[in-house]
Amino acid sequence: MNGLTQKTVVMTGALGGIAKATIKAFDEHNVNFILMDVVGEDSKFLSTLKSPYTYFKCDLSCSDAIDQVKGEVEARFKTVDFLIHAAGLYQHIELEDLSYEEWNRQISINLNANYYLIKSFLPLLAEQSAIVNMSSIAGHQGSIAHTAYATAKGGVLALTKSLAIELAPRTRINTISPGLIDTAMMQGMSDEKRNAMINSTPLKRLGQPEEIAQVIKFLCSSGASYITGENIHVNGGLYRE
Repeated sequence: MNGLTQKTVVMTGALGGIAKATIKAFDEHNVNFILMDVVGEDSKFLSTLKSPYTYFKCDLSCSDAIDQVKGEVEARFKTVDFLIHAAGLYQHIELEDLSYEEWNRQISINLNANYYLIKSFLPLLAEQSAIVNMSSIAGHQGSIAHTAYATAKGGVLALTKSLAIELAPRTRINTISPGLIDTAMMQGMSDEKRNAMINSTPLKRLGQPEEIAQVIKFLCSSGASYITGENIHVNGGLYRE
């Protein structure tokens, strides 16, 4: 894919399954990585990268923390080419057990953090830059006992559509809605529920993180230079619009 070599890539939730696969996909293009996650650095994984990276332990639900990272990035790089927001929190909580505090926590991590990241890094976005947000099937059709998560992911779709208009033509922004992907998020689901969902998927399997990573990379590449404000479903046919 063209338009990726030696670009500067900001990735949140950098140590999650989809994010790691995306980092490895971009690593083929000799980029500069700015990586953020709420946990400490995974030196074993990061040591495998050929591209230079800077890692920040950062609470993405805190706007001040993101602003601090942005200040450090600005001191090292003139511009940022790609923002990829892969951080997220998925928890099974029925409404009667969903506290106000937990609602706010999930909305903050799954929606507000998108806004904080884009708002903070906006002055650094290069010409012909791109942003990729992560939504979910839940953001389109809802999800039992995942009300806060689904609400936040629906908000991500609206945020993306709005900013596609406002940030053009300098920056393109799109969303990916993954289906059942073989990551830690799926491993927390019961075998019965997971198998039932797999059986209802036309392709009869879980998606792999690498399959999401390739779509993210495409949306950042020059091959997607006329695509903005769109959502791409990557779900094996489980949900169709």
